[in-house]
Amino acid sequence: MTGQHRFIDHVFLAVLLIFPLVELRWTWPRYLARLKAGEPNARLNFYRAIMLGEWTGVLILLATWAALGRPLAVLMLIPASLTRFIAGMAVVLTLVGLLAMQNQAIRKRPEVLPKVRRKMAQAEALIPHTCVEQWRFRAVSITAGACEELLFRGFLLWYFAVWVGVWPAAILSSLVFGLGHVYLGVKQIPNTALVGMIMAVIVILSGSLWPAMLLHAAIDWNSGEIGYFALKADVEN
Repeated sequence: MTGQHRFIDHVFLAVLLIFPLVELRWTWPRYLARLKAGEPNARLNFYRAIMLGEWTGVLILLATWAALGRPLAVLMLIPASLTRFIAGMAVVLTLVGLLAMQNQAIRKRPEVLPKVRRKMAQAEALIPHTCVEQWRFRAVSITAGACEELLFRGFLLWYFAVWVGVWPAAILSSLVFGLGHVYLGVKQIPNTALVGMIMAVIVILSGSLWPAMLLHAAIDWNSGEIGYFALKADVEN
C-alpha cells in the first residue's frame, strides 16, 4: 500500500510536522511581542496571515492532487454515501444548535464570565477584542473549518490509512492535529487531539469532510463570539 504515496505526500507530512515548531519558536512569540508593544492592527494582520497560510496550503494540495489524477472522493470531498452524509449533517447541525444555545446561556449569566475569561486566558491573544477583529475572526473560523479538516482529516487521514488502516490513522492524524496547537501550551495538545479524534470519527462515519468542516468552523466561531463577549463585558465593568 505504500506505493500509493508519492514523494510530495511525504513533503506535505513534513510540513505539517515542522510548521508547529516554527510557529512555537518564531511566529507566535513575535506576534505576542507585537501585541505587547501595541502595534496597530497586530491581531488583524495575524488573522490575515493565518488565512493566507492555510488557503495557500490547501490550494497547493488540491493542485497537486489534481496533477496526480487522484479523485476528490479519496479526500472525502465527495460523500461516499448520501445516507451517511445526511445522517452526519443531522448530527452536526444538532451540535451546532447546542453551541448556539451555550452562547446564549452564557450571555444571560454574567456571573459565569470570570470563569470563561480564566479558561480562555491561554488563548486570549487569539480572541477578537474589537468589532472589526470579531468579523475577521469569523472568517478565520470558516478558514480553519475548511482548510484544517481538508489537511488533517482529508489528506493526513488518507496518508496514514495507506499504511495502518483507517482507525489507527484517525488516532495518528489527531495526534498531529494536537501537536499543531502546541503554541498554546503543551497542556492543549491532548485537548486538541481529542477534538481532532471527534472530527475524524465524524468524517469516517459520515463518509464526508463537510459535516466536520461545518462543526469545526462552528466551534471556532462560537469560541470567538463567547470570548469577545466576555472580554467586552470585562472592559465595560
